[in-house]
Amino acid sequence: MGKKREVYYGWYIVAVGCISLAMTTGVVNNCFSQFMKPVCEDMGITRQQMSLIQTVFSFSQMFFAMLWGSLSKRIHLHKSMCFCAVMMPIIYACYGLMQEIWMGYVVSVLITPFFYIISMAVFNYIIGNWFVKNRGLAIGLASMGTGIGGMVMNTLSSQLIIHIGWRMTYAVLAVIMFILVVPPMILIVREKPEDKGLKPYGWEEAEAERMAREQNGSDQVAQTEKFEGYTFAEAIRMPVFWAVVFCSVSMVVSIMSFYPTLAPHLSDSGYSVTFAALMTSVSMGALAIGKVTLGRMFDKLGNRTAVTIACLCTLAGTIGMIFCTSTIALAFIVLGVGLGCSFGAVCMPIIVQNIFGMKDYNSIYSKLTVATNLGSALAPVITGRTYDVCGSYVPAYIGVAILTVISIIVLRVYLPKEKRV
Repeated sequence: MGKKREVYYGWYIVAVGCISLAMTTGVVNNCFSQFMKPVCEDMGITRQQMSLIQTVFSFSQMFFAMLWGSLSKRIHLHKSMCFCAVMMPIIYACYGLMQEIWMGYVVSVLITPFFYIISMAVFNYIIGNWFVKNRGLAIGLASMGTGIGGMVMNTLSSQLIIHIGWRMTYAVLAVIMFILVVPPMILIVREKPEDKGLKPYGWEEAEAERMAREQNGSDQVAQTEKFEGYTFAEAIRMPVFWAVVFCSVSMVVSIMSFYPTLAPHLSDSGYSVTFAALMTSVSMGALAIGKVTLGRMFDKLGNRTAVTIACLCTLAGTIGMIFCTSTIALAFIVLGVGLGCSFGAVCMPIIVQNIFGMKDYNSIYSKLTVATNLGSALAPVITGRTYDVCGSYVPAYIGVAILTVISIIVLRVYLPKEKRV
């Protein structure tokens, strides 16, 4: 009987990333809507005032992302993540102590650095260190936590609010967050495989292939295999960098224009509130599956093909929203959320790692995050204003559909087929 093959340690980090993202992004972002109505009714505030909590949070993340590139070079990443894992639930519970709405805005600012350092952006960097082979799959598996967290915690938080009130619900979610995130963050997560005396997953195969090509006299290929990456200063001089910036912002605007308006638009179009909520839950499930699928596409199909598929699915979802009274259009919406809305979580980090390398990943990706956070903050304003003026979200959907088509064209021109330039 052969010796049982051990599970590569990097997969444990992927699992921790999935759980952490489920309890951070999956709670803080994806459960926010559950608190909208009860908080507004209890505190006597408008929904616009409550929504500003998320807007302040988005702008705070954008500001912190500008600092992260230089900050990440000066701190011990794992120790910082452990500290943030402890502080995050403590600050989150403070939402339940709000007496005035400005207090919620202050909490949103305070929670930002703790949220960011244990967020998808940092886990994508760590996973990139641990995986050469199946990197797309690993990132997809970790990022699916946001969808799983959204499905599970939305249901839990809605029931908790009914039975114990919104203030205690914040406290209970904070306790669950602490229990599920802090211990594995301390015991399992490590920044690099060298910290455990290991090599990145798939390193042996990549090294063997490189040596074989060197022996065949292919110096150019050998240099490509030794590719470490570019600095931020080098990257900004490359046309492909600005193509990625434009398309990332455009896609985030498109995604954040149609996905957050899914439930109200279906309700406005004649569907029941119950059905609209069901569609939202189904879409969240599709999002979790879509992230893994899209990550696998990068491994198998390459950058340009995988990104094109994601963009086309976003376009399909937007068109589905325009014609949502048709049954087949509902399937387009689920497809759009599943693969299209996975763009920010999966496509952007893999593109940065595959094209610009890991040499200055934190600086390049954090600057890209600044731009996408701005798009994420502006999209709700655009769709909200469109609805106020036109009485429908459809004109906004038409606009973002055109923007998506432009993004596809730009990506097809500038993005290389292979994993690296």
